[in-house]
Amino acid sequence: MTPRGAVRADLWVAYGNVWEQDSSAVANVFLDLERLITAATVRVGVAQGLEAGARATLERTGGGFLDDVVMGFHGRVGAGDRKRPDYPRDSYGQWLRDGDGKLLVDIPARGALTLEDVRLFAKWGAFASEDGRRAVSVKGEVRIPTAENTLGAERTDAALLIMGHAPWRGWYLHGLVGASTVRRAPELERVLRASQWLAMVGAERPLRPGLSLVAELTGSTQLLRDVGDHDVDGSPTNVVFGVVGRTGGWRWEVAVQEDVPPRGPSTDFMLQAGLSRSW
Repeated sequence: MTPRGAVRADLWVAYGNVWEQDSSAVANVFLDLERLITAATVRVGVAQGLEAGARATLERTGGGFLDDVVMGFHGRVGAGDRKRPDYPRDSYGQWLRDGDGKLLVDIPARGALTLEDVRLFAKWGAFASEDGRRAVSVKGEVRIPTAENTLGAERTDAALLIMGHAPWRGWYLHGLVGASTVRRAPELERVLRASQWLAMVGAERPLRPGLSLVAELTGSTQLLRDVGDHDVDGSPTNVVFGVVGRTGGWRWEVAVQEDVPPRGPSTDFMLQAGLSRSW
């Protein structure tokens, strides 16, 4: 929680590899891309136990270069790649058709960073212990889409999240649960759900002052309506392993994200890094 009168700035960058393919009588889905995501956030402590802020997210997409690397990694750990070896490496495609073959979504590659959305949020500290090691907060967020695409007219979404942390036997435990609207275009009402539940559980192990190991499991309920295959119908879940630390007045993090289980509608592989500072 940002103290009253303080300002915190965050920069987060991630590069991810995505591949999903499935078809049924309901829909035909194909995702083959790599994404560079950059998010810049500013938050201000407006009162004791209350902060407000905004985040702008920029995205660049294309065929990329990691397909062979990710497939090799999956082979070494026994994760498998489903039908992925049957398709060209490092190519691009992002489209969705209905059961009759009608094209509903066809998103072109974005060769330059494009403003994807702007998010406005407020966070309230609902509970905190005297030493600050146990806390529960509530966050409300509004997402305003900005990118042009063929999804139809996207509309503003809203989310409500409850999050907390507490120490346990030399560890710090983190958790989050919440829900978000999905205000899809009328053209997609048959294939997209109107809302999603979100959750995260995490553990942080301090190694020394200013340096910790972190592991997180994140997930949400499915976004597409019943397509007919677990690869797309299942709940997106990912595991994150990383390191967080403090150097001078800066806080930094480096992490890797992988989908679990391998069969499912999640980002296959992602590298991410973040940097923040308060004044």
